[in-house]
Amino acid sequence: MPNFSGKRVVVTGAASGIGAAVVRKLVASGAAVIAVDRVASDDHSVAEMVVGDLSTHAGVLAIADQIEGPVDVLVNNSGIAGNHPWRTVLAVNALAPRDLTRALMPKFGAAPVVVTTASQAGFLWQQNYARHNAFLAIDDWEQALDSIADLPDLDTTCYNLSKEAAIVFSGNLAVDGKHIGLRSNTVSPGTVGTPLLPDFTTTMGEEAINGAATWAGRHARPEEIADALVYLASSESTWITGADLPVDGGFSALVFRSYIAPAMAAMAAGAEQ
Repeated sequence: MPNFSGKRVVVTGAASGIGAAVVRKLVASGAAVIAVDRVASDDHSVAEMVVGDLSTHAGVLAIADQIEGPVDVLVNNSGIAGNHPWRTVLAVNALAPRDLTRALMPKFGAAPVVVTTASQAGFLWQQNYARHNAFLAIDDWEQALDSIADLPDLDTTCYNLSKEAAIVFSGNLAVDGKHIGLRSNTVSPGTVGTPLLPDFTTTMGEEAINGAATWAGRHARPEEIADALVYLASSESTWITGADLPVDGGFSALVFRSYIAPAMAAMAAGAEQ
């Protein structure tokens, strides 16, 4: 088990699901956990509980103001499904991790670590890197959201786009924070048996959600995703930064082999003609 004794760790989305599992593992490993959520956690083992709203820039800053340093690790785990308005989904899943990280930067201790929960739904982040990089470069939330408002089908693609942006931000942070010893990585789960699963089923469809679980054998347990987040947050992963770790029972490998690789091959064949 990783040793977090003497470490202060901020975990967002800490009251349920993956976040609650992360908190349990961190506390068991000796960490002082500052739990952040829109409702108070009933886990009394946390050192501090910060209740706030990550859907607005002002809410993010208000949360950061309540957190005292030093912060050794930030786990950007909070997220919502695509059944919310697209602007809210992009705000919570992409802009909030960016700006909470920025707001806590002056409070980071030596060699800080940031780990962000992304998603297997963000697997096209490399293809869409330029778009997300431009989006993330806009500080003002409304202006950033307005910059992508003309994209087609935002009501159905917002979750995927938000997680792609989260992966892009994490990779950029790994590069930009290298000079202070900062490490930044993402974990991309597949389907997970959390309270949000019905929301994902509503927005993505039973065929997609249950199909992934059928192929993998089951939905992931929150603890299995938490294991990966805690590992990347720990001193056992000191040479891992700028990475996105799929934790999906191998489903992303299936998607690549079945859909992406054939599409790439077709494009290459067309270019040769």
